[in-house]
Amino acid sequence: MLAVRKLKRGKGNVELVEVEIPKIGPKDVLMKVWAAGVCGSDLNIQDDTHFYNAPVTIGHEYSGIVVEVGSEVKKVKPGDKIVADIEAPEGWLGVEIDGAYANYMKIPECVVHVCPPDMPLDAAALVEPVVATIHCLQERNNIEAGDFVVVVGPGPMGILAVQFAKLRGAKAVALVGTKEDELRLEIGRKVGADYIFCYEDDALNKILDITNGGADFVADCAGTQSGTQFAIDVAKPANTGRGGRGRIALVAMWGKPVTLSLDKASMGQLNLCGGWSWNGPETWERAIDLLYRNCFDYRTIITNRYRLEEWELAFANLRQRKDVKALIYPNGDNWV
Repeated sequence: MLAVRKLKRGKGNVELVEVEIPKIGPKDVLMKVWAAGVCGSDLNIQDDTHFYNAPVTIGHEYSGIVVEVGSEVKKVKPGDKIVADIEAPEGWLGVEIDGAYANYMKIPECVVHVCPPDMPLDAAALVEPVVATIHCLQERNNIEAGDFVVVVGPGPMGILAVQFAKLRGAKAVALVGTKEDELRLEIGRKVGADYIFCYEDDALNKILDITNGGADFVADCAGTQSGTQFAIDVAKPANTGRGGRGRIALVAMWGKPVTLSLDKASMGQLNLCGGWSWNGPETWERAIDLLYRNCFDYRTIITNRYRLEEWELAFANLRQRKDVKALIYPNGDNWV
């Protein structure tokens, strides 16, 4: 079969290669991959700024159908639609052990989640980023009903954050990006953003004016020095509301050291809290349920579809902000 693999340490070193179909053990499941989402973490692995083992098949956002199960597998059967927690006992799937940019994938049963039989597999492929959204904005940080929410960075996580903020009862949501983010900002508007702003157009002062002093909740999904500084500057300080009212969820990864002015964080009694991963299996079940019930507009988020052989184009387009969420179909998209 074919697989996109990080072959060795160093920047680059990602290639499409021929490998054998995985052999499963008694507690494993063999999944035929339907779709794998292109994530910024995959680009970081390519750039050598994210942890990984090499060689490894990358791809950690995925859905598929079970084709074989091990002799001790109990809860999964051939034909089931599944997703899986990436944090397997042997390592992170698609990061430390082989992932989904391949025709087939071996997954330990203990991390598998079975989807409803009538759930669209494209929706299931977005379960992992929705899991991360739930964790960052509800389990680690808590958007409250009536909050004015600012989302910094209109990438995949930012667009999901817009929708989740509305689900949580936000009074209004503002999505902020650069002039290069025109496509993404418009998609953000389509999925529920009440305001869209570009940094270059005095976004900070406009939001401070609209909110009478700052946002109640800020989701920093940009992963840039300027984006994080904006998140701090736009949050509501203590003297315009309850002490420590401005809450900032640090969702993104920077990949390098950044320099920030933090005086407002101290003097304004802001709450900054990182969010990564998820609480446990219950977060995955919540994400599956929300996507199954169409609580997220996943169809609008998926802006392009690629064959496995087009992985380089998919990566390049994500870097150039031409896509929000792109899916790679290792076996094509007409076999289910």
